[in-house]
Parts: sequence; C-alpha cells; structure tokens
Amino acid sequence: MTSGKRGPLDQYFTRTAAPNSKKVKTAAADGPADGAKDVAAAAADGKPALQGSPIPPVVAQQQQAAAAGGSCSSKPSSTSDPAAASAGSTAAAGPAAAAPAGALGALMSAARGKAQQQQQQQQQGAGLAGQQQLSMQEMQELASRNKAAALAAVQAAAQAGQQPQLKSLLVEPSWLQVLAPEFDKPYAAQLQSFLQQEWAAGTVYPPKECIFAAFNSVPFDQVRVVILGQDPYINQGEAMGLSFSVPRGVRVPPSLANMYKELAADLGCTTPNHGCLEKWTRQGVLLLNACLSVRAKASNSHAGKGWEGVTSAALAALAQRRSGIVFLLWGKFAQDRCAKLDMRRHHVLKSVHPSPLSAHRGFLGCRHFSATNKLLQESGLPAIDWQIDSV
Repeated sequence: MTSGKRGPLDQYFTRTAAPNSKKVKTAAADGPADGAKDVAAAAADGKPALQGSPIPPVVAQQQQAAAAGGSCSSKPSSTSDPAAASAGSTAAAGPAAAAPAGALGALMSAARGKAQQQQQQQQQGAGLAGQQQLSMQEMQELASRNKAAALAAVQAAAQAGQQPQLKSLLVEPSWLQVLAPEFDKPYAAQLQSFLQQEWAAGTVYPPKECIFAAFNSVPFDQVRVVILGQDPYINQGEAMGLSFSVPRGVRVPPSLANMYKELAADLGCTTPNHGCLEKWTRQGVLLLNACLSVRAKASNSHAGKGWEGVTSAALAALAQRRSGIVFLLWGKFAQDRCAKLDMRRHHVLKSVHPSPLSAHRGFLGCRHFSATNKLLQESGLPAIDWQIDSV
C-alpha cells in the first residue's frame, strides 16, 4: 500500500450484519470439565493416552456428513452440499411448498427449494462476505504493528517505574472500541489491582505485551472462526496469548498434538514440528482463552479475578453484531461459556476437549476442521488453510 491512498488495511473496520442467518449445532458427547487437562496429560508423558468409550454415533454422522469437505490446501473446495456442510447439525429452514403433481411439478418444486437454499446461504454469509477481507500478508503486518505498540506500552510503563495499564495493551482499534466500556467497570479496576500484585510478586504468563494477542492479531470485523480455550499455559516459554498455541521451538502440548492428529485424519494435513498457530489467526481464526493470564505453575490461578468479564463481553459482541461465524466449542467449559449467547446467526460445532483425557470420546473423528471450511464456503468465504508448515 502506498501513502496517501487508503487500502484494505486502513478500511477494515466496517461492520455489516445479515439477519435470519441459520443456526447450526453439532452435538457430541460431553466430556469432563476442562480444568488443567494438559497439565495432567504432561504429568503422564510417555504413557498411553487414556482410552474412553468408542466414538459415539453422532460423530459417525459427522464423519459421513463432512467426508467430502475441505483440505489442507489453501484452495477451497467447490463442494457446497448443505447437508454435508452442516456436519450432522440442524438448520432452521421453512418447510418446502407442496409440489404440483407430475414430473414438471417435481422439477418446479426442486427449483424453488434450491432458490430458498441459495437465499439462506447468501443471508448467512452477508455479514462476512460483504466486508473487505484482509489478505494474510496484511493481517500479519497488522498483528506485528499491534504487538510492537503493546510492547512499547510495556516499556514506557517500566521506564516510569510502573506496571502497564491493561487498556494500554489492547491496541487493536476495532477491539478497543468494542471493549472500551469494560475497562470503566468496577471489575476492571479490581483486575488491574490484582495483576499489579501478581506481576510484582512473581512470574505471570504470558508476557505483558502478549496478554491481548488474540484481539491484537484478529480485528473484530475479520473474525471468521472462534476457538475458545480456558487459560494460558503455565510453563515457561509456552504461553503466547493465543489459545492452544505455543511459540516455535517449544514442545507441542498434548491437546494441540491431538488437534494435529484430527487435522491429519480429517484433511490429510502433515504434522508440523512446532505448535505456533499464528497462520490461523492471519486467516481470521480468533484463538481466545476465557482467562488471559495465569500465575506460573498454577492453572486457573487468575480465574474469577475479572478476565471473564472482558472475554464474555467480546464473545457477546461477536454473537450480537456479527453473523456467520463458526464457533468451535471443545469441552464443557467452552460450551458453558457460550451457553447464554444468542447463536442463531452463527454456526456452533461442539465436541469434547482435545485433551488426552477426553479426546478419544469424540474429538478424534469429529471432523470439525473440514466442517468449518464447508460452512465458510457456503457463505461465499474462502476455506481456512489449516496446514501449519514445519520450520
């Protein structure tokens, strides 16, 4: 982009919303409460993953429905079969009109049904396809610029002998506009005070400049998929502000390893030699934890301190102001966090958590990655290239 000319990166914050988007639910067997699944799995490293019951029938239906969906290529599939794309879900659609008698009537009825289907797909995708989607390169530039700005805020506070204000670390303008009212609420002041004590007393993850990495990496109007986690990783060097993701060079956590297994089975993806999922964020995948910080070696240590208010407000804004987003809710925790949201304008795919403690009870075989791509394509959007390349 050249100076003096407004390009897509300067104009991304434009909202549109389409009413009457269909709601998609994919039911799967509920797993146990999430908690510190990866910590428990890591403690048993070297032992076989716990085996649960066989994959339930609903997952087999998902497998059949999504069998033709997507790939690890950045080139989207041309398939648009709505029955397969719903991945075993139910779509809210009106009953078809009674067909006139005879072959001509049957053809007319089929044509009307196809027209209704196309209209629903157009309505569903209008909230996303009608917006200007940034390229992966533009998203990478935006994320890098935002990360640098957050780091500058941390450094400026340190030079003044202070801890940074949380609001100064959320530098993505679109999310700042959405979440600004939250920082004026009493719970935000309590959260700020708590974090200042935690920062002074010991080690907190992720680094301060990465606390809002999920928001600073994916602008509000660029979100196409949401993957909701619980809280950051608790070991040194792991947490980077993106749910399930770890920096390059860090051992791949057990839950992410199972996600890679499902990608291989679902889309034929090759398993990379690292766990950095930034490529997904460059395509509009919001990797959000419900709690955005944690004390070292203490899972859920920052739960109930105020983060849930911020992230709940973010999820509510997406549910209310956007349409056609695919929410991947893995495990009871993620599903409970979104239980009260109005998802009629969106797609919701549910499964147990990918932790080794529950993955064999429905996550492995859920085919959510290909199902997500088919749902996006039906909305006129490109599929996600889920392949994480080795370095």
